[in-house]
Amino acid sequence: MTRTTSPLLTADRLSVARGDGLLLEDLSFSLLPGDALHVVGENGAGKSTLLLALAGLIPIASGSVHSPQEGVAFLGHDNGLILDLSVSENIDLYAGCGISPDPVVSNALGVDSLMNKPARTLSFGQARRVALALTCLPDKAVWMLDEPFAGLDQKTAMVLQSVLRDRVSQGIALIFSSHERSLEGARTLELVAQHLPTGEAQGEVHV
Repeated sequence: MTRTTSPLLTADRLSVARGDGLLLEDLSFSLLPGDALHVVGENGAGKSTLLLALAGLIPIASGSVHSPQEGVAFLGHDNGLILDLSVSENIDLYAGCGISPDPVVSNALGVDSLMNKPARTLSFGQARRVALALTCLPDKAVWMLDEPFAGLDQKTAMVLQSVLRDRVSQGIALIFSSHERSLEGARTLELVAQHLPTGEAQGEVHV
């Protein structure tokens, strides 16, 4: 991946509406290559909403988001597997769409041992491992991960932390939410679950 001093992801005065009010208001931040940002906040503060908006999956009320075209990897709460297919068949299906797991991530998370299992028999943690292997791709400059450690046992969570740390050191930009774990060196974006008067920021980035 080519290093650049330009931001890979920029949110400029970003606001996102939910119902009749603004859930997120006037958020601004940027991520350079090698940056990691941990989004925290209580339930309902808008962590998942923020990531969906950054990925362009929901509309924004105002402001702007700039990220590399086709250079974003996104993982939400849904692991994106077809339950009636085996893990191997799911991976083949993704391959037909041009998405193949990164062997480094796949091997680290032990996905090979799950290949013959029907997706519907997987635990949530096992399904999460497959989804992470299909999401954390080396050709994507920005990784957006919503609760990537959810369902993982302690050993696997530590492996994932190592994978993320290595990829960030190689120049990706990472933004993730997690109630359970952070990443060494990551900044923190704390969201507050309340509606604020127009013009006041609802999140604050901490180094």
